[in-house]
Amino acid sequence: MTQEERIEEIKKMLTVKHHLVTRDLAKHFNVSFDTARRDILRLTSTGQAIRVHGGLMEVNRDNVPNFLARNQVDSPIKNKMAEMARRFVHAGQCDFIGPSTTLKQLCNLLNGLDAQIVTNSIDNSLELMQSELPNVRLLGGKINKKQRFNYSVTALNILRRIKFNTAFIGTSSVKEDGVYSNKMSDSELIKTAASRANQVILIAEKYKFMNHSTSPYMSIPLDKIDVLITDTPLPKDIQKNFAENTQIIPVMKEAHYD
Repeated sequence: MTQEERIEEIKKMLTVKHHLVTRDLAKHFNVSFDTARRDILRLTSTGQAIRVHGGLMEVNRDNVPNFLARNQVDSPIKNKMAEMARRFVHAGQCDFIGPSTTLKQLCNLLNGLDAQIVTNSIDNSLELMQSELPNVRLLGGKINKKQRFNYSVTALNILRRIKFNTAFIGTSSVKEDGVYSNKMSDSELIKTAASRANQVILIAEKYKFMNHSTSPYMSIPLDKIDVLITDTPLPKDIQKNFAENTQIIPVMKEAHYD
């Protein structure tokens, strides 16, 4: 059994037991303790579960962990993805940065940069308030408390009047035909911001291409993605769903989670 297959089975086990012990997983899969520990690190470092002493527990009863749960995960992988995204932000730009725990970390890296950032994420705006620059526009509207973003028709209209250099977007799921969200309001904002950008950069870990979460609202087709920043290399059958000129950047060459 491959690690990917074990990961999927562990996720199913978590929905039943809600808490799993490392030694029990090693026995269940007939693998070493170190192998079971690496499987746990794979899940917890990407925000799919929470690491606890001796094992792991599920984030919630949903296959799409909410922002508050994901935000509890201190992931060096997310740090690397944020650092890679930072390379695409330059002084003088006007960029849109959507809600995402990884993009929140990107915002932290932008303090002091002479740029303009538009966001509908409460946490992004808080990260960007640590210095006078960059200039920040927080879109208003009704607050989604679990996912911590704002939405309103007025916000959509404001986005339609702005031309962005880059739109940085996250996602809860990536399917063969596009980027999906579990909230229609989130999807509409991403779709509008992306349509006003010279380039679109998607931040998505590998597991988001393989989960079966309830995310029915497509925001943007995959052939409209200019850059994908992910954690580990994607299989060829996933890469082919993107346009030929899409730049796919894994921040780790191999799946090491130690």
